[in-house]
Amino acid sequence: MRIACALVVGLVLVVSGVCQAQATAPPANSPPPYTLSRFDENYRYLRDPAEGTERDFFDPIKYIKFNDKGDIYLSLGGQVRYRYEYFNDFNFGAGPQDDDGYHLIRMLAHVDLHLGENFRLFVQGKSALIEDRDGGPRPSDGDEIDIQQAFGDANFKFNNDKDSVMIRAGRQDMRYGVERLIGVSDWTNVRRTFDGVRGSITIPGQTIDLFWVRPVIVNNERLNEEDDNTNFAGIYDVIALPKLLGAEARTKLDVYGLWLGHDNTAPSPAPSNDSDTFTVGAHFFSNPSPWDVDMEADYQFGDIGSGDISAWSFAIEGGYTLTGNTWTPRFILGFDIASGDNDPTDSDRGTFNQLFPSAHPYLGYIDVVGRQNIVDLHPGFMLTFARGVTLRSDYHIFWRQSSDDSLYADSGAVVVAAGVSDAKYVGGELDILFNVQFDRHWSGYAGYSHFFAGDFVQQTGAVTGADNDIDFVYGALTFTF
Repeated sequence: MRIACALVVGLVLVVSGVCQAQATAPPANSPPPYTLSRFDENYRYLRDPAEGTERDFFDPIKYIKFNDKGDIYLSLGGQVRYRYEYFNDFNFGAGPQDDDGYHLIRMLAHVDLHLGENFRLFVQGKSALIEDRDGGPRPSDGDEIDIQQAFGDANFKFNNDKDSVMIRAGRQDMRYGVERLIGVSDWTNVRRTFDGVRGSITIPGQTIDLFWVRPVIVNNERLNEEDDNTNFAGIYDVIALPKLLGAEARTKLDVYGLWLGHDNTAPSPAPSNDSDTFTVGAHFFSNPSPWDVDMEADYQFGDIGSGDISAWSFAIEGGYTLTGNTWTPRFILGFDIASGDNDPTDSDRGTFNQLFPSAHPYLGYIDVVGRQNIVDLHPGFMLTFARGVTLRSDYHIFWRQSSDDSLYADSGAVVVAAGVSDAKYVGGELDILFNVQFDRHWSGYAGYSHFFAGDFVQQTGAVTGADNDIDFVYGALTFTF
C-alpha cells in the first residue's frame, strides 16, 4: 500500500510539472472550473476555440471529437486525493485508538461521451484506500475498486433554448441546496451515490427536479449494490428571486417534498419497523453584499412500525464581509437545531432524520455531532489572504435538544447513549481550517480541531470510560484534471 500511494502521488507531481512547463500566456478565455459534479463541466468551447482562449495541458483529452460537426465527442478527467488524519481520543476514547494516525487516498476517473446535442453517457470509476487505521475501515473509508457513477441522460431544449427537459437514469451523485439533507459527502473517502432515475425541468428563473432512487451500499471488497429495502423520492424546486434585494444578491428559494421508505427485514416474530418518513422544507439564500444569509427549515411526519413520526429542524448562518480591508475578513454567526425524542420508550419517533447529508461543513469537522437531537450555536470568522488562500475558524457550542435522547454522529450512529445523564450540555468544538488553491489543478488544506467534552459526555463517561476531550489533526493534497 505504501509503495502504491507513493507511486500515485509521484505520478501526479510529474504530471503537474509537465502542465506548468507547458503553460501559456494569460488567456482571454478560460475553461470551466472543476466542480464536485464533474458531469456538469462543459468543454464544447474547444470545438472551435476563439483566439486567445486559455490553453491547458489536458485540453486534448477534454474534447476528442468523432465527427466533422463536432457534436459527438469524448471528454476524460479524474482526481487523486491524499489525506492524513490523526485522532487523539477518537469518540471520546471509546474503542480502538490510532497511535500514529492513518492515510486515506481516493482516485476518481471518468468518461463523458456526448452523442449529439441531446444524448450523453457518463461513467465514473473510483478506488478508495486506507492504511494504518486501527479498527477500520469504516464504510466511508474504503472501497477498493468500484463504480461511482454510470448513467445515461437525454436533454431537450425548447423556446429558443430558454426551456429544457432532462431525464437521467442509472447510478448518479445527487446534490441539493447546500447539502444539509442530500449531498455527496465529498469529505469522506467514499462518496455517496444512488441508483435510480431523475428528471429536471428548467424554465427561466426556475428548475424543478423529480427523482426516485435507492442508496448504494458500500462493500469494500465487492462491487457495490443498491439497498433494495430503501426507497427515496422527491420533488425539489429552485426559484430565483432577482427582484428581491437586487440581482447581485443572487437570492433564491428552494422548496421541496421528500419521501424515505424503509422496509424492515427482521425475521418474524420480531415487530415490524417499516417506516415512511415525509419531509417538507424550504431553503433560502441571499448575498446582498456585504451581508449574506443562508437558512433552512424542515418538518417531518409519517410512521414507523406502529408509531408516528413528528420531527423538525432549523438552521441559519449569517455573515458580514469587510470588503476593501486587508484579508477581507468575514464574520459569521450560525445556529442549528434538530429535534430529539422526548420518550424513547414509546413507539413514536421525535428524532429528526437527517437523510443523506454532506454534514461535515456544518456541525464541526470532528464529525462527532450530526443533525439529530442537537442545538448548536457557532460564531466564526474567515480571512482571505490572496485569491484561493483562506483561513476559517469556528467555535461550536453543543447541547442536546432533548435530554431523553442520545448524541448522534454525522453518520447517524449513536456516539453517547442517553439514560445515564440528564445534562444537556454536550461540549464545545474549536475548528481551524486553512485552504489553498495552488493553481487550476492543485489544491490542499490542513486543519486542527479540539472538542471540549461537556457535562453530558463526562457524566456518561464516568460509567462507560469514554469522557476525554478529542484532538483531530488532518491535511490533504488534491490533483484534479
